[in-house]
Amino acid sequence: MTNQPFQAKKPLAKKSLLISEVLLLLGIALIGGCGKANTPAGQPNIQNETAAASAPQNAAPYPRVLSVNGQDVTIPTKPERIAALSLDAAEAVLELVDPYRIAVVPKSAGDRFLAYRTEEAGKVEHQIAGATSLDPEQVLSYNADLLIMTKLHDKEKEANDILQQSGIPIITLEAWNTLEAVMNNIVTIGKAVGEEQKAEAIVAEMKVKAGKIAQAVEGAAKPSVLVVSPLGPGTGPYIIGSSNISYDIVRLAGATNAADHLGLIRTTKASIEQMIKADPEYILLVEWQERTTDLEEMTQNPGWSALQAVKNNKVKHMPAKQLLNPNRYNADTLEEIAKWLHPDRF
Repeated sequence: MTNQPFQAKKPLAKKSLLISEVLLLLGIALIGGCGKANTPAGQPNIQNETAAASAPQNAAPYPRVLSVNGQDVTIPTKPERIAALSLDAAEAVLELVDPYRIAVVPKSAGDRFLAYRTEEAGKVEHQIAGATSLDPEQVLSYNADLLIMTKLHDKEKEANDILQQSGIPIITLEAWNTLEAVMNNIVTIGKAVGEEQKAEAIVAEMKVKAGKIAQAVEGAAKPSVLVVSPLGPGTGPYIIGSSNISYDIVRLAGATNAADHLGLIRTTKASIEQMIKADPEYILLVEWQERTTDLEEMTQNPGWSALQAVKNNKVKHMPAKQLLNPNRYNADTLEEIAKWLHPDRF
């Protein structure tokens, strides 16, 4: 297949004018607006396309109207320059479309400890700093015809408010913090990019795997599992709470999360005192990079060796892409952890 160079959909002058207008609106918002309170991350409420529901069988597939978290998003034509601005969205898009249809992904999509589709990410035209450093002006300069992002961090929420005013269709998702939410979001992205059959096939495979695990662990005793991870290179260890996908994976694998035993809802800086108090039966240590020292302050503490999980050799290391970051392979991680916790059931 010959890759053709992309043609800008708007003249350069118009693009510059659009960027200027959006930045002017930002300036007005910063002068007259008030900061919005953060809302708890919830499961996306994804609905089916509304436009195609009553359309005849031979109707053109676009324009499409998707309802995402109660907001209608109109996509006029099949997108050919997709901006996947969050790692979870980028992983899903890279599963579904040729990388040459993607204008930009986060730099983290090329990190093998954080992402699976690193080879495909390397073929994308542009890489951008995401999450806490998302720059709306830079995003608009790539002349994308569809924006997809997850609204988690304050910088992403600010960028979303600006990009919503650009006139470019934008799919804004909430936290992918359950396996069901991951599957719903993959289906939504598939519909947005015109690859719904691929998306539905991926989700069907995930459901089969999750269903087999549910049957296998049904009725089994539920050991306590503590998930400990840095929040990035150099942050030191944190106890991961219920807002992360790892919480749902541990639950579905037939265990209880030891963070609940500590009364922790949010991700919290880990201390050896908390670890000793929880004394989990199993520990999952998440790594963000190779040969990391982020967990050493905890694992080299004398109290570490007193934990029952450590004494019983029930400590498992996993890269962040397996357990912490949402993607289609969370179903495989679920199976791996379930077999580790309940070997007699497999």
